[in-house]
Amino acid sequence: MPDPPNVEEVLRASEARLHEAQAVGRMGDWELDRDSGAMSWSPQLFRLFERPSSQGIPDLNEALGYYSLESVELTRAAFWEAIDTGARLELEQTVHLPSGAERFHATTIVPVKNHRGRVYKLYGTTQDITERKLAEQELRRKTFEIEDLYQNAPCGYYSLDADGMIIRINETLLRWLGHDRDEIVGRMRAFELFSPASRALFGQVFRTFKKTGLLRNMDIELLRRDGSSLPVLLSSTAIFDAQGNFVASRTVLSDNSDRKQLELERAAHAARLAELSRHMVDVQENERRKFAAELHDHTSPNLAALQLTLTNLARALPAPVLAELEPLLDDAQALLLDTITGIRDVCTNLRPATLDYAGLIPAVQDYAQQFRQRTGIAVHLDTTHFTMQLPSNVQSLLFRITQEALTNCAKHARATNIRIQLENSDSLLCMEVADDGVGFDPHHLGESGTAPGLGLITMKERAEFAGGAFELKSAPDAGTAIRVSFDLQAGEFRRQPRPARNQVVEHSISAGRV
Repeated sequence: MPDPPNVEEVLRASEARLHEAQAVGRMGDWELDRDSGAMSWSPQLFRLFERPSSQGIPDLNEALGYYSLESVELTRAAFWEAIDTGARLELEQTVHLPSGAERFHATTIVPVKNHRGRVYKLYGTTQDITERKLAEQELRRKTFEIEDLYQNAPCGYYSLDADGMIIRINETLLRWLGHDRDEIVGRMRAFELFSPASRALFGQVFRTFKKTGLLRNMDIELLRRDGSSLPVLLSSTAIFDAQGNFVASRTVLSDNSDRKQLELERAAHAARLAELSRHMVDVQENERRKFAAELHDHTSPNLAALQLTLTNLARALPAPVLAELEPLLDDAQALLLDTITGIRDVCTNLRPATLDYAGLIPAVQDYAQQFRQRTGIAVHLDTTHFTMQLPSNVQSLLFRITQEALTNCAKHARATNIRIQLENSDSLLCMEVADDGVGFDPHHLGESGTAPGLGLITMKERAEFAGGAFELKSAPDAGTAIRVSFDLQAGEFRRQPRPARNQVVEHSISAGRV
């Protein structure tokens, strides 16, 4: 039979295992005699306090010297409480080691009583919890940072439940609104945060949001406690449970005041630019009108007098001399007629008098007839659905665009027919000039080897300066069409009368007929 185990060996093995476990757990145990104050320490405890075993076991006062002042008071109070009450206690302590390092310990105090129930000894364990303590401190620090970021971010945050009730809100949004937290959380629904104009919109969007779970950059207005409004951009994401039911929202609101102010300023600048542009066009038209009038008034009488003089001169010459000079006189008459025609064309291009005393339609008719005579291209004017009186500046604009479009057609289109259509409804005025020419690809405008399209640029700028829209449609072998449109509910059109009478249904400008 094997020898029975030696009790001392078993005890030593058990102690060895205990010391090993304490070393792994960075833990030691101790005892304190109540009456004598003597202490006992396990070997691991010496390592925890960086105390050489050669210095021996410290008494209570010396042991307490390792702790911070706050921990000394806490430890003394815990020892006395355990002695007085016999209750098991746990506490955490801050330790300053001889190496200068700061460590954190967790100590458990277990009172030991005699047969009369008197606590005569304290037994305990002390464990190094520095790593856990530092991790907890770092977690608290990060938690504080996250909470601080949430509460004091430069944007507002809130969360809603499925009923739209506000269940969380940050300090930034509370400051914007001028409310206290207890006035809002659990008491107000989100729509109450918004101005009356924005509430209906939010209600519609929130119903959709609970299904889609996503909302980006919604332009909306907050209503402050003092009654003022604050424009914001709102973005939200939803939280759904495992069954896909809406649980809550996470919403961020960005102050949109600066952007709104910039938009207002930009709109004001754009309006000012448009006004200056219209004024510039008016000034240009007035100068054209003045120059055309002066050119006509100063040259027409002289040219007419010169023509009469040549006629009288021919009649006064003797027959033999007239026969000799007649070719020269005919050349002079022809040159004079060509000059008169040229000056008339120049005056028409500068500012046709018909535009001022008869209006747009007759002016376009006259110009189209001259255009046909010069180019041989037939022009058809359709005003079937045109029933309004135009402001003078718009008449000038449409005439200039027509003029430029016909000139472009003569230069590039190789067309045989051009159709000009002018029409209006209650809300829109449109003019379209279309030809049956060779057309082109608009995407290639401005590319190397292509014409720069300055005429198109000029027409577009004229239309947009006056507050209109310009469209171009063209394709190779499919002709070209330009379209200019105006919103009749905007600007000065609202002040213009709209006679019910129908103007000329259709005008066909062809050889010998207007």
